[in-house]
Amino acid sequence: MNTNDFMRAIESSKIAKHKEFIRQVIRPAIDIVKNKEAEPILGCSRFGGVPDLPNGSQWPTHNDIPHRFLGQINFADIPQNDSGLPSSGLLGIFVALDYTEDGDEHIFWNDDGCIRAIFTPTLDDLTPIAPPSGFGIENPCEVVLEFYPTIDIPFDEYQVSIWPFEFDSEESKTYDEMRASLHKGNDYLLGYPSHCSLAYNPAPGMEWISLLTVGSDDDLQWQWHDGDNLMIFVEGEKLKNSDFGMLKSDAG
Repeated sequence: MNTNDFMRAIESSKIAKHKEFIRQVIRPAIDIVKNKEAEPILGCSRFGGVPDLPNGSQWPTHNDIPHRFLGQINFADIPQNDSGLPSSGLLGIFVALDYTEDGDEHIFWNDDGCIRAIFTPTLDDLTPIAPPSGFGIENPCEVVLEFYPTIDIPFDEYQVSIWPFEFDSEESKTYDEMRASLHKGNDYLLGYPSHCSLAYNPAPGMEWISLLTVGSDDDLQWQWHDGDNLMIFVEGEKLKNSDFGMLKSDAG
């Protein structure tokens, strides 16, 4: 949905009197849809499977324990809509295991190093890289991704300085329904992070923006914080330079 269509829907809804607040907080977003019928190819956008990386790439680790491959985004697959994302290049995203195979806590969701990424500007020298063996991080399931431009509004009152809706009111319920209408599912780029249980803004700071939000998925063996969402953030200025060297995350 685009901004004009959404604002027309707002103007005819039960929260029309808050249209200026909503207009001011709209952000671009990209919905992610899993196409389970498509056949993965080298360099395509996908969740799961193994990453396509330049020859000689080092698998990310934390305290000598390998990260798990989350997926990769080929920015050329995304329709350009002034989102601020790169127009090309491949971003491989890796997440540290929160617990080791022995059940010991390994890293917390918002600790530095929980998320690592490898950005490859060109796709000329890619090869599938299998994860290190013996760590239980293999994920044979993989699914191709499709992208659909949309917009987003804040998930809750913790993400803005002023919130005009009373908890559990009819206006609040209408707002939630209107926000849900903007997304095809739980997985999307940019916009605002969404979660299941947090009572705070998961963004690390004012300079950080939401890069990726994904829900738990049994097929992909994703269980973020007992079946909730994983939210990944990047500093806005670094995104402008396609710098993904420092990402942060939270889950809930």
